[in-house]
This record gives sequence, C-alpha cells and structure tokens, in this order.
Amino acid sequence: MKPVNCVLCLLLTAQPLFALAEEAPAANDAQTVRNPRVIDKLIDMGEYLRGLKTFKVSAQSTRDTVLDSGQKIKSESLNVLQVDGHNHLYARSDGDTRTLEFFYNGKQLTQYSPYLKYYTTVEAPPTLVETLHRLETYYGIQLPLEDLFLFGSDQAQIDGIKSALYIGPSTINGKLCDHLAFRQADVDWQLWLTREEQPLPCKLVITTTSEASAPEYTAVYSWNLKPDSKQVKFTFVPGKGDVAIPLKKASE
Repeated sequence: MKPVNCVLCLLLTAQPLFALAEEAPAANDAQTVRNPRVIDKLIDMGEYLRGLKTFKVSAQSTRDTVLDSGQKIKSESLNVLQVDGHNHLYARSDGDTRTLEFFYNGKQLTQYSPYLKYYTTVEAPPTLVETLHRLETYYGIQLPLEDLFLFGSDQAQIDGIKSALYIGPSTINGKLCDHLAFRQADVDWQLWLTREEQPLPCKLVITTTSEASAPEYTAVYSWNLKPDSKQVKFTFVPGKGDVAIPLKKASE
C-alpha cells in the first residue's frame, strides 16, 4: 500500500460483531495485534469491489502538505469514478492544485486537463484491469480511487501488515460502519466499512508515520451501485481550443 495513495470482508451477519472485538484486545503502545478476522474483512472487501461491474463512487478527500517550516497545509479534492462493465470508465479529480479527467472506452484512454485544455490519448487494452496496470507500469499514472480495488490482491501487501485491530462501530454519513485500524512500515491507516450486506468502504485515513509531522490523507466515500450511465461520456471528444500532447513513459 502506498503511503498517500492509497484506497476492501467477512459479512457481519455471519459472525457476531463482538467476536471481532474479543479477538483484538485494546491496543496500546507496547502491543501488536494482528486480528485474522480483520485481515479477512479487508481481503473480502477487495474481492467484492473487484467483482462489481457497474458502480459510481465519489470521495471528498483532504491531503496534508508540509512546508519547510513544518506547517501543515490541507488541500481538498473531490474524486469521482464511474465504471460500466469491464471496459468503460470515467474518472475526475477536482482539487485545489489540479483538475484531471479520464475517459476509457475499451480501445483508448484519454487524460484531459479541462482548465489547461491539454489532453493526451493512448491506445489501451480491451479490459479495465489491463489498462490500469499499463498506465501505472509505463506512464506512472494512477486513476482516482483505483487503490480501493487492489486491497488483498497482493499477498506481499497483506504480509506487510504488522497490526490489524477492530476498533468498534461508527457512523459515517448516516451509515453504520465498522472501524478497523492497520499498521505497516512507515504508515498507519484506518478503514471504516459498511455493516450492510455489501462490504463497501465508508472512510479511509492514512497517516505517514515515517515523517515527524505525520501528514494525513483522508477520504470519505459515497457509493451508487446502480448509476445511470447514459449521461456519462466514456469517449473523449476534443472541443474548441483543446490541444493534444504526447504522453511520455515514466522511464523517459
């Protein structure tokens, strides 16, 4: 898991919630607890999210930037990801520092900066999973919120979790969620999951512990599992004044 990029569970109806707490004593500085049921919830969430064919997720995010003086500055962004099948995607990240849109139609992927009016289009594999892998491998680009769908797909990531705790119930945006806490090298992170049939993430907080200032990233999620895709453009069409630029490989 990447310290500040990061985005997911056993259904709570299958096991009493207090069983999770009983297996995870209250945390303290001298204690490391790796609750296996909390790990399972994390893996099952990722598998569930990767199985979704159509959905829309929005996240209101904040990120700390630390100045040379040590002062923390928070930046805000609204991120939206909508997927229709395994070969159509639209994403937008609208933040204080930049705004980007992504369009994928199963053949091409376009990255567009609506305020600068620059865009770049590349040929893409026929599936979304292959496309995301190629974007990161060759171009060093991650789409907004894509990390949510990687949880549990890499055993090394799971093995790197030093502590996994069940904290307790919590209400996020009016939904009852379960609060989980994890610790890895250089990073602590907390995840809130819905206590409904669908194990959806409600909130994520990542704290970079390798820095003295401990900067944080926070995201609060809203989900729609039956979005209207008719009004969404998955193919980019340049407008007046838009300028095409090449997309350079990360190694260049």
